[in-house]
Amino acid sequence: MVDIVDETFVRAEPQTVRAELDLPGVLDRLWPGLQREIVQDRGTKGVRWRCSGEVDGRLEIWLEASGGGTIVHHFVHGRGQGSPSRWTQAHRRVWKQGLNEIKDRLEGRSR
Repeated sequence: MVDIVDETFVRAEPQTVRAELDLPGVLDRLWPGLQREIVQDRGTKGVRWRCSGEVDGRLEIWLEASGGGTIVHHFVHGRGQGSPSRWTQAHRRVWKQGLNEIKDRLEGRSR
């Protein structure tokens, strides 16, 4: 089983974070190997998907306004193909790197 829970604080309003995540290709880069079908679009509060591909299950991004910014909660839960622990480790690395690039851009930082 794959069960990932992650949180990242971004100093930007939820609608700004959501707009970044909605840009063409962003979610494909953050979730390579996963096809998504929207189950519930919650607007500036996030999105829930059914996923297939390398993991069959569900995904969610929950955007929580907090202290002058947004906590981006990220969940992946499902049955993985091959080694779930290896996939989880690779996914976390890709997710964090991509989300930190968005965070840096929105907060006016460069790496």
